[in-house]
Amino acid sequence: MTDALLNTLLNPAMAGAFAGAVLVAALTLRWLITAVVTFRATAWVPAVSRRLSSWVTAHHYTGDAFFTADGADAPLVARRMRALDRLSDSLGTRFQRSAAWGDGIRDGFSDLRFADANRVPFPFAPLMRDKFNLTTAVTASEGPRLRDLDGGWSLDVSGSYGLNVAGFDRYKMWIEKGWDRVKDLGPVLGPVHPIVADNIRMLRNFSGLDEVSFHMSGTEAVMAAVRLARFNTRRTLIVCFSGAYHGWWDGVIPGLGSERPLDDCLVLKDLSPTSLHVIERRRHEIAAVLVNPVQSFHPNTPPPNDAVLLTSEVRKTEDARERYASWLQNLRLTCTTADVPLIFDEVYTGFRLAPGGAQEFFGVQADMVVYGKTVAGGLPIGVVCGRRELMQRFDQQRPMRLAYVVGTFSAHPAVMGAMYEFLTWATEDESDARYEEMNQRCAAWVLSTNRRLADDSLPIRVVALGTIWTVLFKQPGRYNWLLQYYLRDEGITLSWVGTGRCLASMDFTSADYATLERAIVRAARQMMHDGWWLSADMSPRMETRMRMRLLREMLESLVPAPVKSFYTEVMLRKKDDHHASHNDFGNQMLHLISSSVFLYCYATLPFDLTTAVCLGLASLFVRQFGHAVLEPDAHEKEMSLLGFNTRNKTLIVAGYLLIPIAHMVQTQSLQYAVFVERLPAIAEHWWFWTQTVIIGRVAYLIWKFSFRTSMIWYVKLVTDPLTDVITYFPRRQRA
Repeated sequence: MTDALLNTLLNPAMAGAFAGAVLVAALTLRWLITAVVTFRATAWVPAVSRRLSSWVTAHHYTGDAFFTADGADAPLVARRMRALDRLSDSLGTRFQRSAAWGDGIRDGFSDLRFADANRVPFPFAPLMRDKFNLTTAVTASEGPRLRDLDGGWSLDVSGSYGLNVAGFDRYKMWIEKGWDRVKDLGPVLGPVHPIVADNIRMLRNFSGLDEVSFHMSGTEAVMAAVRLARFNTRRTLIVCFSGAYHGWWDGVIPGLGSERPLDDCLVLKDLSPTSLHVIERRRHEIAAVLVNPVQSFHPNTPPPNDAVLLTSEVRKTEDARERYASWLQNLRLTCTTADVPLIFDEVYTGFRLAPGGAQEFFGVQADMVVYGKTVAGGLPIGVVCGRRELMQRFDQQRPMRLAYVVGTFSAHPAVMGAMYEFLTWATEDESDARYEEMNQRCAAWVLSTNRRLADDSLPIRVVALGTIWTVLFKQPGRYNWLLQYYLRDEGITLSWVGTGRCLASMDFTSADYATLERAIVRAARQMMHDGWWLSADMSPRMETRMRMRLLREMLESLVPAPVKSFYTEVMLRKKDDHHASHNDFGNQMLHLISSSVFLYCYATLPFDLTTAVCLGLASLFVRQFGHAVLEPDAHEKEMSLLGFNTRNKTLIVAGYLLIPIAHMVQTQSLQYAVFVERLPAIAEHWWFWTQTVIIGRVAYLIWKFSFRTSMIWYVKLVTDPLTDVITYFPRRQRA
């Protein structure tokens, strides 16, 4: 055997084939291991959500159903109805002019309609749109307060989607002073104002990186960073993490919000060692790893917004600074070892968590950093900072290779002027102290607010990362999203994501935080008083029932309308049949027994025809005994429900009786032993007679009515045993 193998290996052709087979086997094994590791690390929620979005159809709660989504009883429903009307009247009175203004532009302003559509979970949306109009048109700002069209002032915690770090008054000053610096040039594009050099110098210092590129939004800057990473690494795959938001570009939206197929973006689980293993194993494919550091707030879940707020589960947050810092450090080490660029998306966190952004806050240096929001002193901006080798836009060795990253309004003079003012302010000696004071003040407010919420036994808490904060719900509920309406009624302005991420700014004084604390506590108290939060005592197993209801509603929405209509008709026939001829308790018990046996017969029919048919026939006689003896007056009502009348059933029963008689006549014996011997053949004929009766009835109903009607009767007949057991089971009846 050894000699034969040796001779084979000494043959050049055979040796080459053997080496090729070994190589193929090794590569296949490596591919399988990589595929398994990738599967374990992949976050599947985004892909599954996107798939479901094309299947799930709209369903809405109307009437009482709107108020009973969590199983509330009638008195509580009445209280909730009154509360919703009162809240609607209050907000409607306060924002009359704003609402009228919004109505005037809604048909021509798609952005506003999008905000309306995503303010609440979609089953509740139609009724809320009928009752509420939350268009917020504002005309002035003063400190952290905004003045609306109706002349009222409210405390702003939207932070202008992340722009407002230092306070609106500072931004107004920076925009004005910045324009004074560049107004002699005006909106000249192409040539750049000398102030650009100062901005580049300061951005390099803040980012710790070599080069800078200017763009007009955070989304555009993310697109630029990804394109540059792909160009300079000659790889295509981008890694991001589940739940992270990187703008509206469809190249980094793996879940809801885009329908473009993504085969060049791999979504992994945050805080997972397996994800690090995937990056290491697939380093030759990966152009960059893209991280949004604000994910430390709610790892592996989308930003908490009311569009996904179904139960409290999606609103889990955690104070994970140390844990997330450790994760980022391990990610940094993995990327360095694997020679994969690490990109920080600091559009939201840059210059908010600290002057050096998340890099300073978590102590991790990235290879590329994307800025936006606040860095232009209040004007539109996107910035990419990166290592020199990652910022190249052309290939000196292959001059036809280009990374086309440009923008008409890049380095716009007005933007550069305001940016200069902001960055100069951020480099002042007092800057670190300002940020420290801002974060400490917010942290103290969180502690104070949570103490009051706990003292009042209210089921919410606030949690913060720096000055980014959100509401954490401590118990499950279907109406948690209503808190945004109660907060607005208390004079708090939120962004369209409602009770998602909220922000404080440097100009929040102790008095402002006290106002916010009182507003949150009052809003929660009123929401509790109005009955929107059920305790475990009021509704045992509430969370389980809510989850099951949500699952059922989702599955029902996947069913095509014709199938749903057919199912409804079948169940209506069953209901009518129950009321027509199943009112006697004894008859119901006989149906429960016979139906239980029928279900057993369904299971044994493929394996033991004789037993199944005999037991089924006995159950049929028991079932008909209940109709004929216990409820004879209702027996003829079945004819109106497409069933058999008494005469038809008599003929059918006669057929069953004639079959064994015919067999006994054929054998010329009335002995029991002969009957038992012939029972398998008799059962086959009984089964044939059953099929003949059913098929004949289906054919008759097709001729008399329609194919659909015949199928309704057939499906009802076949499924009656199951619904009878469910309906007449004693525990169900007691309930």
